[in-house]
Amino acid sequence: MFRYVVFNRIKIVLITAVAYFCADYFIRITGFLQFTSCVGLKSFMPATFGLLFGIYGIIGQIIGCFVSSLFWPRATNLLQYEFVIILIIGIGLWFTWHINSLTHKVHFRYLGNYFKFFTLLMLFTSLAGMLSQSFTRAYLFPEVVAWNTSLSMLFGIPIMIIYSGLMSLNPILPPLVEDGKMIHIVDDIREALTNDPQSFASFSEKLELLSEREKVDMKRSFEMQGLVEEIYLRIIDLYPEAVIDVKANYDITFSVEFIYIGKIHNPFLNIRNEDEMANAGLKLIKHRALLASYSYTYGENNVHVVI
Repeated sequence: MFRYVVFNRIKIVLITAVAYFCADYFIRITGFLQFTSCVGLKSFMPATFGLLFGIYGIIGQIIGCFVSSLFWPRATNLLQYEFVIILIIGIGLWFTWHINSLTHKVHFRYLGNYFKFFTLLMLFTSLAGMLSQSFTRAYLFPEVVAWNTSLSMLFGIPIMIIYSGLMSLNPILPPLVEDGKMIHIVDDIREALTNDPQSFASFSEKLELLSEREKVDMKRSFEMQGLVEEIYLRIIDLYPEAVIDVKANYDITFSVEFIYIGKIHNPFLNIRNEDEMANAGLKLIKHRALLASYSYTYGENNVHVVI
């Protein structure tokens, strides 16, 4: 599990670095902005990647910014100020969004979520803008606030809706202190499943409670139960002694992730000796799933399905 998490964090850093570099590259080859390197198409990234990926998204952006400066040299003070913009907006939103959040999710299901995002965005972009004269001796407050706010609302919100809503992927959370204990990612349901029927029964009960809480209709609730059972049985049939770490959450869509140690085993593949009835559940998953992915990293199988 630890190696899988480390691998994902490194992947996030690399992806955000490449994204930031490419956004900066596009603006520079077009010559669209000449007055400063601190704003541009990349201006939606500090808020978006900071809120979704936290410190790892921020590190990736700083790396992308630094690599960009190697190709297109700029004044050291401008480079430092760009780092400051990324840090203030990214870290500020990351901590303040989650500090009073009960679910620790980045979603926009209610009007209040938009208001919260816009208010925090204005606060930290204004703070970053006010520091412009300390680094550049130029008054860049209007440009910094306008570009970061407008592009974060225009591009950032749709990206976060797709990532956290439709794809049901969890953001990376800051460690929060409550009663002296460190709290990290909060899932709707988390369970360690084994070949003991009681473990699956316990998970099913939690899934029913989740359906009631989120007011999920009966048909969709049965789909969620069937999806979990189908993948669970396919894993247990091959690895009877496996301990399967299952995480599930519900936002706009239902997401479930299975992580277990063992040899490479993709449960989405048909088994030749299975009859048509045995494959019915698998066909339903392939037909209904918005996302059905399998990966194998350092001895750990990871299965993720969103419907």
